[in-house]
Amino acid sequence: MKLPVLAIVLAMSLSSGTQMGIVTGGATGTYIKIGEDIKKIAEPSRVSLQVLESAGSIQNVFDVRRKRGVQLGIVQSDVLDYIRDISDDNELKAIAAKLAAVYPLYKEEVHVLGDLSLKTLNDLHGKRVAIGPQRSGTYLTAKTIFFQTGVTPSKEVFLGGKEALEALRKGEIDAMFYVAGAPATLFSENTTVDDKFQLLAVDDKALDSYLTTVIPAGTYKWQESEVRTVAVKAVLITFSYAGEQCQNVAKVAQIIRENKGWLDVNGHPKWREVNLDERLPKWPQYECVAATQEQSQPKPKGPNIKIVR
Repeated sequence: MKLPVLAIVLAMSLSSGTQMGIVTGGATGTYIKIGEDIKKIAEPSRVSLQVLESAGSIQNVFDVRRKRGVQLGIVQSDVLDYIRDISDDNELKAIAAKLAAVYPLYKEEVHVLGDLSLKTLNDLHGKRVAIGPQRSGTYLTAKTIFFQTGVTPSKEVFLGGKEALEALRKGEIDAMFYVAGAPATLFSENTTVDDKFQLLAVDDKALDSYLTTVIPAGTYKWQESEVRTVAVKAVLITFSYAGEQCQNVAKVAQIIRENKGWLDVNGHPKWREVNLDERLPKWPQYECVAATQEQSQPKPKGPNIKIVR
């Protein structure tokens, strides 16, 4: 099967289908891969899902309410808590009050990458640390972790992704935060053994609001042993739409549920961690989605994509 042929066939079948949008994350992150997987399984059901890059979770919260053509977004669970419990942005709070979870997704490991002289989070005292662009998910997680543990870098640098990685490589910073499902494409595709990087352990007892986890040995080609860290939860969210958009979001949710088995095999590895029946304590499931769940029956063979040979 050649993907270009498949793409042409799908494009021809979508001329009069439902048009939707999902805001995800950076080009090398896990969010955009998850969005592309949803797009792929939605197309045979005549749902054209535009997958959009974004600057992070806060932007995604705004965009699911304000950006034309966008009904879905992916955010971090601690960002949702931050908006409701910490943020003083009244507009953001007003939007958050009408957000709803479609599905909890998967754990996102907190990666703290540094040189070989650094071993644990506490070693970041007095160091130059990249914590992501301001208001990004990585930024909010890093700030929360510093607040809860009392770790105080000498300088917080607002760089993320490839820019932060390059600054680390040049010695302009000592470490960088990056929140993404492991294996993170940023590190898998842009680091080598010659960089002499390693992941720092993040296992402070003060971080009791986070999930504890490990990044297994060999997740990255230069990683010789497992690393203890913490994780947040990625969440597929929507605004409390009514009418046609309610039906459209519910349709996408049903498509995901029906094709979960296919996603486990063919999608990003993180799909295997997803439990669609899990519920977030502070976030009720979108009513339009909940109303359709009892009627949904899994389809183990995945999306019915027509193939031209």
